[in-house]
Formats: sequence, structure tokens, C-alpha cells
Amino acid sequence: MKRAMLTTAAFTPRCATSGCSTTPQWYNTALMKHGWLLVAGIVMTGVLQAQPEFRGIWVDGFNEGIHTPEQIDTLLQRVRRANLNAVIVQVRKRGDAHYTSPLEPTAAQQQAGFDALAYLIERAHQGSPRIEVHVWVNCHPIWPGSSWPPDPKHILNRYPEIQTEDYDGKRVTEVGYGGDWGHPLYHEWFAKVALDLVRRYDIDGLHFDYIRYTGERWGYNPVSIERFNRRYGRTGKPEPADPLWKQWRRDQVSAVVRKIYAQATALKPQLKISAALITWGDGPQNTDDWVNRSAYRAVFQDWQGWLKEGILDIAIPMVYYNEASERHAGFFRRWADFLKDHQHGRIGVIGIGNYLNSIENTLRQIDYARQPTPAGNRAYGINFFSYAATSGNGTEGGSNRYEEEFYTALGNYFKEWVPTPTLPWKVAPTAGHLMGTVLRADDLQPVDSATVEVYQAGSLVRTLSTDGNGFFAAVHLPAGLYSLVVRADGLPAQTVNQVFVAAGGGVSLPIVLGNPDALIVRRLASLQALPDDTAVLLLGKVVVQDWLSSDQPLIVRDALGEQTIAVQVEAPALPLLRDDRVAVQGVLRTLPDGTRVLEQAHVWWLGVL
Repeated sequence: MKRAMLTTAAFTPRCATSGCSTTPQWYNTALMKHGWLLVAGIVMTGVLQAQPEFRGIWVDGFNEGIHTPEQIDTLLQRVRRANLNAVIVQVRKRGDAHYTSPLEPTAAQQQAGFDALAYLIERAHQGSPRIEVHVWVNCHPIWPGSSWPPDPKHILNRYPEIQTEDYDGKRVTEVGYGGDWGHPLYHEWFAKVALDLVRRYDIDGLHFDYIRYTGERWGYNPVSIERFNRRYGRTGKPEPADPLWKQWRRDQVSAVVRKIYAQATALKPQLKISAALITWGDGPQNTDDWVNRSAYRAVFQDWQGWLKEGILDIAIPMVYYNEASERHAGFFRRWADFLKDHQHGRIGVIGIGNYLNSIENTLRQIDYARQPTPAGNRAYGINFFSYAATSGNGTEGGSNRYEEEFYTALGNYFKEWVPTPTLPWKVAPTAGHLMGTVLRADDLQPVDSATVEVYQAGSLVRTLSTDGNGFFAAVHLPAGLYSLVVRADGLPAQTVNQVFVAAGGGVSLPIVLGNPDALIVRRLASLQALPDDTAVLLLGKVVVQDWLSSDQPLIVRDALGEQTIAVQVEAPALPLLRDDRVAVQGVLRTLPDGTRVLEQAHVWWLGVL
């Protein structure tokens, strides 16, 4: 196929629309460095393959792809033949796991005893060329609506109260049963699942799908409504179109993205956080039209806001449109151009629905995706949906499967493998994350909707609000010293001074509001001098081993040190994993053998750092 010709505007980007973000100068420099050919004022895309570019493909867990070692070997052989450099592999479909998970049941399709993710990472990273592995997790859907999960380990059997509901009380959405982001328990559970993947596997990226609600009438979990009414002094059930209620649900989705981003990238600074994003209908006509699009208006997925805040590294809108339809081809182009002009200093990758298109039309959409806009802005790559459904006739059910000519056509088009783009805020960071959890001193319960003011040199730089689990995060703060003032209705304010945020890192603070009935103990060695029946409060302790059942004692240690203490947990708590950080409030006892333990304990998860 004949390649598009680009003008020299690619090297002098300008912003054609109000509020848009131009292609950064570092990227234009990279284009020159990696061999663009400038002849008579024309940039020839025949050498486009020499520049770094994200070239990925979605590999779903429902079809063949990662269920056995043989499928993974075939997958990587095809990906390398196609000159791709990344796979986005679905490891969580509906509250299940295509990997070894201590929290969720193994997916039914998975070969027994086989850790697909571990095998994939080994083969992708050690083979040549190296292929990035981004783990794809379905966030909102947790089980098909036609049945109930048989495994007692499944979240619906553990915590059925976390389901979302619609305005009329129905619980089966268009994608089955779904977790409600306004219920703190599901918010916390999903964060645990995602962060467990980050901590235990050498993944290159974490990829969210269905990080949203399914429509304006959904999100009516009773706990979310109660929290909303308490926050705003309301009563009753808000109407679906109530602007404040819509913003509330939007905030709940953004809160879980923020929580995972802050902790995951503080734990592994090079990790790339991405998401599959909604582009239903025609693209925005201008910057201000974004709020009228379905992503923002109807399913409460403010991915433009996430890019601006910096809680998403790579935006991958699912621009799935049939090129054979003139109308839908126009939709594709307008969404592609909107992304290119509105990346806000992050990375935009265009998701192409090859499953809807002939191979020829998929190549045509790649051509357009790689062109700059009139403002001189360009996307940073392409991602294909999907590996299994390689081409189609414009309908959902009319796709062809695993066509070798598709992978070969991509390889011929791209000509050679290239690395993915460098993300400068990761390779040369100048900022870090400040986060924490605000708890009540009397019962160790989270403080919902507390206000956290962040100051530097006496000037207010951020104002934050805690989520339903008491968590807050200010991401990408310039490295330096900060102080915090935390306020909540009915509780005394607290100031925290001299908090240092390091470039490329993160700091997490447990903050207790009120006067504790228990004695705050900094180091476990200090417990030896205290008498039995002393109520103590431990902050920021580290879980020594997975704690998956309340029948077993929880073992914790100091963050810096090896001394441990066993904790008998009285109040219900979510499972805890090795190296989790926790707050513990309990009563000190001495066993007959002289061992000190904490009994009648309450525990709160603080995260992974």
C-alpha cells in the first residue's frame, strides 16, 4: 500500500485548538535521531519504521492465545513476525485469573497448574526481539449474568454486597454482574488484585479495561448512595441525570485509577499504566465538546482528566470503526485526531478494530493513525483488536480467526521491529507521588471525604479528598519538602510537616485523626516493656506472609527490622498479602510460653508501600 506523505509541520508542531497538547519537542528530536529522511521539504514515511513506536495487540482470555505453553509460543512467533513490540494480554476476565492468584480463582480455560503469565513473560522477555508484556484486567465486569460463580473464592461469593445496581434495583448489566466503584470494598478488592500483579510479576505495563460504569442508570449500590448523601447532605435516591450524582460516580472511577497508579508506579517506577478507552459515536468537534461524549457523560470515564492529572501513562482509545463505511471512517479519523491533539504530555496510542475490517482497510487505518494532525501532533503508536479476530466484514460476528496473512501483512507493512517510545517522566523523573490513608483514631476506620491540603514553602499546591477507604494521592509533585493539613468534619485537624518527596519515587503516610484510646507504638521492640491488657496502635507495619483466612494469625513486622508479632484479628478484614502495609489496633497479651501477641485486633490495609 502506498504510504502517506508528511510535511515538515511534523517538526514544528502548533496547537490548532484551544487547550490541546502539542507533540513534545523530545519526541520530534527522537524522529530526527532515528532516521527520518528530509528531502526537498518532504518527510518520507518510508523510513517511519526506524523511530520508536508502540505496536501492540490485544490478546483476549476467552479465545486461544495464552491457555497453554503451545498457544503462547505460537502467539509470540506471530507477534514477532508482525514486527510488533507489545502484547496486551487479558489475565482477568470476570473475577478470574490466568495466572497464579492468591485472591481470585483460576480461569476455567486455563491449563491446570500452568502459570500462563509467568511463562509468557519469560518467553517474551528472553526471546529476540524482546516483547513487552502488559497485563489486561477487566475492572468492572465480574461474572456473566446468566449464572453464578461456583468457586467460593470468587468475589461474588465472598462479598455479594459489592455489586452495582441500576436505578430500578437490577443487578445484571449488559456485561453481566459488575462491581460498583462507589462501594469501598470493591474499590479496595480490585486495587489489591491489580497491585498483586504488579508486585509479583515482571510485567512492563498494567492495562485497564471496563474502567467505568455501563451507563447513566448504573452505580446505585446502596453503600454508594449512602456515602453520596452523607457527603452532600442529601436524602433519598438521586436521579440518573443529576449532575452532582454523575460527578460523584465519575469521581469514584477516577479514585481507583489514581490509587493504583500512585502505588504501582511508586513500587515500580518504570511500569506503564494504560487503559482501553471509550469512543462511542462521532469524535468531539473541539476541546469543549469532550464533556458531551459518552465516555465522560454516560459511563463516567474521564480519560481526558486522567491524562491531565498524569494518572494514565498511555491512553488507548478503542477507535473501532468499519473503514468501508464512509460515516464510520469519519468517526475513526475524528477520534484519532482528537487523541493526537489532546494527549496532555502523555502518550496516545490508537486502538484499531481490525476485527471489523479487511486487512487492506486495517492497513489504511494504520496509515491515517500515523499521520500528524493539521496542528502537527501525532500519536505514538497503534494497538490492534484483536489477536484472535484478525479481519472482518464490518459486523461483530463476522470476523475471521487467526489468519496468518494478517500477521504477515503487518510484518510487511512495518518492515522491521522497533522499540516502544521512551517515556521521559519515567527515564528522567523530576517528580514523585505523595499519598496516604486517613483513619479514625478511636476505631481505625477510614475517614471518607476528608480534605487534604498539600503545602510547599507555605504555599498551597494541591487540595485533595480521601476516597471511601481514606486514601489520597498527589501524583507528580516536584521533588522536595512538603507539609499536609488534614481536615474532616467532627475531628480535629492534623498537620504533618517535613514530608520529603523524591523524584521517581513515592511516600505513603498513615494519618490518624482524633485522640486514640490506644498507645501508638513505633517499634515492635517497645512492646516488651508494656504490661498485658495495654491497648496499642501500630502504623505502617509489614505483613510477613499471606493472610488469607481469619482462622490463622496475622504476622507483622517493622518496616525496617525483623522482629514480628502475631495478631489475632477480631473484625472482618480483606485478605492480606506478603509485604502489604497495615495499621493494627489491638490489646497486648502474653501467651503461656511467654510470646507476646495482639488480640481483639482491628486491621486496616494501607497499600503496598
